[in-house]
Amino acid sequence: MTALPLLFALAFVVYVDIRIIGPVLPSISASLHGTPGQVGLAMAGYSLAYGTGQLAYGPLSDRHGRVAVVRLAGLGFVLGTALSAGAATTWQFIGARLVAGAFAGAVIPLTLVFIGDRYDYKDRQVIIGRLSAVTSAGLAFSAGIGGAVAYFISWRVMLLGYAALALAPIALMWRLDPARPPRRGRDGMQVRYGDFFTDRRARILYLSVFLEGFFLWGGVTYLGAFATHRHGLDQLHVGLLIALFGVGTMLGGILMAPVHRRLSENVLAGLGGGAMGGALLALIPRWPWPVFAAAMLLLGLGFVALHTTLQLRGTEISPAARGKAFSLFAFFLFAGLAAGTAVLGRLMDAGLENAMIGVCALGLMAVGAGTGGFWRKGAA
Repeated sequence: MTALPLLFALAFVVYVDIRIIGPVLPSISASLHGTPGQVGLAMAGYSLAYGTGQLAYGPLSDRHGRVAVVRLAGLGFVLGTALSAGAATTWQFIGARLVAGAFAGAVIPLTLVFIGDRYDYKDRQVIIGRLSAVTSAGLAFSAGIGGAVAYFISWRVMLLGYAALALAPIALMWRLDPARPPRRGRDGMQVRYGDFFTDRRARILYLSVFLEGFFLWGGVTYLGAFATHRHGLDQLHVGLLIALFGVGTMLGGILMAPVHRRLSENVLAGLGGGAMGGALLALIPRWPWPVFAAAMLLLGLGFVALHTTLQLRGTEISPAARGKAFSLFAFFLFAGLAAGTAVLGRLMDAGLENAMIGVCALGLMAVGAGTGGFWRKGAA
């Protein structure tokens, strides 16, 4: 047994956890006697804890190894998820999600750093695309199966179920040798966080991923509530529709190898931002629900094109301190998600859902265009 399949398996479960609340937000809100905007704060808190944890996980993984850090954090993730399932009030739920997010933050970023350690830059985006396919399957599972379990049984059972599922790859990781990452050039322990901001490309990359988190994941948080209000659908059908976003990202990840041979990183980024913006704009007119379904597919395809480009560049900011450098990437992504969830939730609660969707669409187009224009081949 090698580390990468186990990391991929745990990343699948964590991605289920990251995205599971959106499709079942109406059910959780009703159960805890809160509004969608109030329960959405649990996602904002989760994202903030997830991103802040990177500032510890990156340096720890540079010192002790990626697998060693992930397997310990995995146990904390299971505990936080179980506590979420037992929450009796909105504030208990928010607190439990903070715990889950703080520990979940080790898994996917350190998996990407692990890939950066072992694959050359020219081959790395294809492997990242495979990880995207796996996490996208988690998104489809969370929206489809998660919504069905919440509809027919309980959202609490749903949370407990995938917490138990996470225990299998975590247990197998304890049988692996947690080899320390390779050292290249200057000792990564001597690199300070402020040193990364002396690189203009790093500064722009961190800003880009913050804005992507704000406009994409902040908006996606409320797509379930948007579809329920706009189309009058129950959470089962809303979950199945949003699962198509995961299908689109999974398809994009599978197709990454042939697409990467034909299109440059810059073109992929520009097309990805444009596709996501166009998909969201298509939601504003009062079309029938099949248009919503098609938009979710396009949104997923666009996400893979833009986000894997950002991830690829994030793994090459500093090969000597890859964990620490990428921890800032993940921090800014989830800081953007937290900020977007909080700000856009106010628009949602105020009944300005079309304005929310439009702002997210235009923002993602700008991020895609900017990402496609500033980076030249050859990383710092």
